[in-house]
Amino acid sequence: MTKDELHKYVEESKGNESNICQICAFKDGDAVYSDNWRNFTIDSAVNVNSVTKGVMALLTGIAIDNGFITGTDQKVMDFFPNYTVKRGEKTIYNVTLEHLLTMTAPYKYRSEPWIMLYNKT
Repeated sequence: MTKDELHKYVEESKGNESNICQICAFKDGDAVYSDNWRNFTIDSAVNVNSVTKGVMALLTGIAIDNGFITGTDQKVMDFFPNYTVKRGEKTIYNVTLEHLLTMTAPYKYRSEPWIMLYNKT
């Protein structure tokens, strides 16, 4: 992306009704551009919703490419060899990275836990 393209994107983001409040651009590990608007600062807490899913997918791919993990079918317990399984944790040995990445781990919950978390922020 050229500087002109970045500048155009930033100006469009500031001028419309998007929920974008900050943009940072890095090149070769160095911040080359950083700006925020709509009363947000670099320290503002922002609800990013599902953005982290894409980040986790990228990091998982990098980990597979570098040989840190064998694939998303790898069991989570492979990473916790010293974990003492509690009585009643029957399904824990079957949970894979794919379960965690797709939020399909075989666990029940009594209520919508995100409601409590969302109401705290």
